[in-house]
Amino acid sequence: MQISVRHHTPHRLRVRIKGLRNNRLLGKELDLLLQQSSLPVAHQTKLRSGCLVLTHAPDKALRRELLALFKNYAAKPPATPLPNQPGCECDLVCARCHPAEKPAPSLTRQLIGVTLLTGYVVWVFIRQTLLRKPVSEKALSLTSGVALVAAIPLFREAWAEMRRGRHKSLFPFLSATCFLAIALGQALTALEVIWILRIGMLLEDYVARRSHRAIRDILELTEKNTFILVDGIEVEIAVDEVKQGDTVVCHTGEKIAVDGTVIRGSALVDESSVNGRSEMAAHSADDAVFAGTIIRQGTLFIRAERLGEETYLCRILTMVENALANQAPAEKRADMLADRLMRLGAIAVTGTFLITLSPIRAFTVLLVLACPCATVLAASTAVSAALANAARNHILIKGGYYLEQFGEADCFCFDKTGTLTVETPQVMEIFPRSSRQNPDTLLALAAAAEMHTPHPMARAITHEAQQRGLEIPRHASCEFTIGRGVKAQIDDRSVLVGNDKWMAEHAIDIRYFKGAATQQLELGHTLIYLAREGKAQALLTVANRVRPKTPAVLDWLRADGVHDMYLVTGDTQRMARSLGESFHFRDWRADLLPEEKAAFLHQLEAQNRKVVMVGDGVNDALALADAKIGVAMGAGGAEVAIEAADIALADSDLENLVRLRQLSRKTLRTIEQNHQLAMWTNIGGVVLGAAGLLSPLMAGGLHIVHTLGILFNSSALLHWQAQGLPTPVADITDTESTHD
Repeated sequence: MQISVRHHTPHRLRVRIKGLRNNRLLGKELDLLLQQSSLPVAHQTKLRSGCLVLTHAPDKALRRELLALFKNYAAKPPATPLPNQPGCECDLVCARCHPAEKPAPSLTRQLIGVTLLTGYVVWVFIRQTLLRKPVSEKALSLTSGVALVAAIPLFREAWAEMRRGRHKSLFPFLSATCFLAIALGQALTALEVIWILRIGMLLEDYVARRSHRAIRDILELTEKNTFILVDGIEVEIAVDEVKQGDTVVCHTGEKIAVDGTVIRGSALVDESSVNGRSEMAAHSADDAVFAGTIIRQGTLFIRAERLGEETYLCRILTMVENALANQAPAEKRADMLADRLMRLGAIAVTGTFLITLSPIRAFTVLLVLACPCATVLAASTAVSAALANAARNHILIKGGYYLEQFGEADCFCFDKTGTLTVETPQVMEIFPRSSRQNPDTLLALAAAAEMHTPHPMARAITHEAQQRGLEIPRHASCEFTIGRGVKAQIDDRSVLVGNDKWMAEHAIDIRYFKGAATQQLELGHTLIYLAREGKAQALLTVANRVRPKTPAVLDWLRADGVHDMYLVTGDTQRMARSLGESFHFRDWRADLLPEEKAAFLHQLEAQNRKVVMVGDGVNDALALADAKIGVAMGAGGAEVAIEAADIALADSDLENLVRLRQLSRKTLRTIEQNHQLAMWTNIGGVVLGAAGLLSPLMAGGLHIVHTLGILFNSSALLHWQAQGLPTPVADITDTESTHD
């Protein structure tokens, strides 16, 4: 057994134990091991991630004892007493007292099994159809043996369902039918049922396992190196070795590894992973900073206060992991249909036998009703085709349940930056001081000053100049001040580019632009002034442009019955108000932290609303996981948000929300058509079987007939196209607050 330390702080230790994942028996043994050790430690067992979280006093000796305890356990697992176990003579953890729950087979193992089973089905088809040779279906035949072996996962699921009291669900009913078919010499019929179910179980398990993978990986991203200050010298150490009170040094381009307070230095910090804000935050002494944020310009000396899993970002990611783990699985429609089918089957089979006294006719009726098409293929083929169609349009959906629910949602919540707006700011307008001045000349002058500045606003100016094909002058010197602006020497003249504070510091009179500035601030645009030789020359406005299709998509959703739309963002009130009023949101919430977004969604869902959350970034991940349906914008979005969400728009095209609504309803109509087809063919088969006009072999043929009908009907979804998609609207902008 392998035991490894994943994170540690003075008060907390997280260890990963190989074999603990989904292993309740091992979890119980570890619980008892810690209880009997008498060590003053609290612990939590995380079966889904295979980890043990230990909380203890900041005592290095105690930690050494804990690690020694686990090391000894890994070398030789002890026999752990379990006191007061009634009905058992032993006092140890034994298979009779606590039967171990076997972990689910790996996806590779399941794939190998389905592949082998498919190969046998193909061989049977070739032998019967092309070679015209019969295949034995007797109880002791090869086909019966293959069917029984292939049905083991089906029987296991049936047993688990029955232990939970769900005796009338899909798996117990089909298991009983398959076993009876094999016993009565109808092995090919049983093989058909088992083959279809095994494929469905493989696909379902794949989706379920993949949904948590990125969350676990991101929780381990803090395992990297950072620099701390030791006797005035920067020393590189592993993040796990950082202690509270250490001085962590972070330079341009580096990710902050701890939560703490800035001791000295100044820097522009990208905090979008925490608060979702598009503009950089200027930090200096006494400011709080968070792990996972990135230094874009400058250097910070940070006093480490929270480490490892205690950091804000890790706590958010842990909450996301818990939200995903605690989602209650929706009851599948197949179970409800199986319940009805079982009751109908019992009545029909019993009635047929009592009326005709013919076991063959009664069994034929049973085979007709045991066809899995109504409970499996009718929905699964339509959903599979719809998911393939969605993927072709760069929409990734984690299951048919979310596709179905999306079409019924009546409340949408939108993040702002990266969701309704693009992530990169752009120059919107240039206001020269004089009408005789050429805006392109002023833009080129501003770009020359900002050429080597990493700020997003500076990049917007230089990018606009390059897009216009302007010749950008060279500067002789350049001095950048964080949170203010830049000063450069161009053609032996002093040039200033920055915000109003920067102009005030250099006694530049900008009153001439007061009217334009007020108007642009009302629109939520960022104001950047250009001055040369002590005189203001121009006002440039910069903003994040709203995605061209945003207005049309929101209008389409309203027309489709989504009357409750909310803007939930970490940006400022002014930004939220500007966008909220422009697009007529029902309400907006600004300055929200991740847990506050999730809390707002809980309030809406408490009012029995079916809420869809659309967002991107780590700061939206908790809300995406907690919402009825979470939709992540894929382009540039954080992987954790995409994994936490139920649906991901890989190309960040909001138009896909419209396509999803239409596809959801088209899929539900197709499923209903498939159910109708299966139901009426089943009714016809029951009547013919009870009348003696349908043999067991013909009942198997009936399976094939309506299976082909359902497949043909579902396949139309592969080529389905959305209708009446919104038309893009150009030149719509959103907000950025200041140049800092």
